Amino acid sequence: TVGGNQQLYTVSNTVNHTLQAASPTSFKPGGYAFYNVVGNIDISKSLTNDFAIGFGTEARKETYKIIAGDTASYSGQGANSFPGIRQENSGIFNRYNIGAYLDASLNATKNWLINGTIRGEKYSDFGNTFVYRISSRVKTDDGKFVLRGSASTGFRAPTLHQIYNQSTQASFVAGTIQLSGLFNNNSKQAFLLEVPKLKPEKSTNFTLGAGFNPTKNISVTLDFYDITIKDRIVYSSAISSDDPTTTLYQILEENGVVQAQFFINGVKTHTSGIDLVASYRNILLGKGKLGINLAGNYTTVNEIVGSPNNPKPVADAGADILSAQIRSLLTESRPKYKGILGLDYGIEDWTFTLNNTLFGPTKFQDLDNGGAIMNNIKQVFKPAVLTDLNIGYNFSSKISANVAVNNILNVLPKWDLELTGSPSDPHYADAQATLADPAAKSLLEGFLEFSGRYRILGYNGSQFSQLGTIFQASVTFKF
Repeated sequence: TVGGNQQLYTVSNTVNHTLQAASPTSFKPGGYAFYNVVGNIDISKSLTNDFAIGFGTEARKETYKIIAGDTASYSGQGANSFPGIRQENSGIFNRYNIGAYLDASLNATKNWLINGTIRGEKYSDFGNTFVYRISSRVKTDDGKFVLRGSASTGFRAPTLHQIYNQSTQASFVAGTIQLSGLFNNNSKQAFLLEVPKLKPEKSTNFTLGAGFNPTKNISVTLDFYDITIKDRIVYSSAISSDDPTTTLYQILEENGVVQAQFFINGVKTHTSGIDLVASYRNILLGKGKLGINLAGNYTTVNEIVGSPNNPKPVADAGADILSAQIRSLLTESRPKYKGILGLDYGIEDWTFTLNNTLFGPTKFQDLDNGGAIMNNIKQVFKPAVLTDLNIGYNFSSKISANVAVNNILNVLPKWDLELTGSPSDPHYADAQATLADPAAKSLLEGFLEFSGRYRILGYNGSQFSQLGTIFQASVTFKF
């Protein structure tokens, strides 16, 4: 497999204020590219009726390219609204890794299956890793009822983007342009801030489930999962300091930025939940057949375990890598529950699929757009149902067409503001007063909305797409 993409930016109708009259009004700020080459070999064989093995290997090369912008795009303040990528931040970065696995399955009895897999991997930049998975399944003689479970470990190396990307962004604050920087973990700034180099995430996973097939057309499965991720990589909150005596303030001042962000192995997280899938197929209806599908998920736990790994200079400045915004993204910005009720109907050469998706509530604290007061205010997104329709027709065995309409009723996220935190918090009183004052509340909502005019979001938090109704058509040819 060979693949890649590249994105280059252009900025027009602006200036680089630092260059004054010499500034152009159009810039090429640079861009990014990523390419990979992957090769696989997989072999499996049943050695007996009750014992089978599989093994294989994978080799991968990844290339990440940071492309510098023209000099005018990054000199001084850089192009206002979007500074270019500096020459010293550009480069080509590579990674090589090779892995191998061994899998074995044993039917201990006619109703009891045991499976085990081990995998080793060697990275050019992260050394070696070893993961495993053990699973088992027990079924009744007629195969209508199944119990299953598994235990496994996981590993995820930081992406090249997380390791090497470094940039400067501009924002308009209180009538002035302010610059904020993303410092990568190999930079001198990260070294001075005592931000450690990234290391891989590691996880421990458990599942336990049951399946029920009373007839050949009815199936129900219910599964519980539990996932703990250690050294989870997070994109830090925007770190700043107003105290000139702190190391953090001095580093920001020397680099001409007011805020800094970086990727860091910041937290340990724990997530668990329940998945339900049920289907009833081949129901005779007229000249066609109807299928009913139900799927649902409920998150029982989604939490940060322990305290974040704040580097000492960050902690000494009274800052935190996990702001209320980052915490809400990690723990509250995914629906508490989600359900899908689907109907599919086939008659002759026609197929019709209707899905109704229920998205549960989420919460989000948008400090980027709402300011510090959002430390004590949450946007609470209300549950909603989205309806999708797909119609397909087979002209022949080789030609087919589909027309899909997603979110037919044009449902958009609805939300309200909720007071949170303790009365002892620094911004609690202001937050309480803002929500009690209709004019102040309306102004805050304007900051959170897109351009202050549409009740959709300019950032994160919504539990489903804000694009409204989407039409899509396709024609498929088979040779």
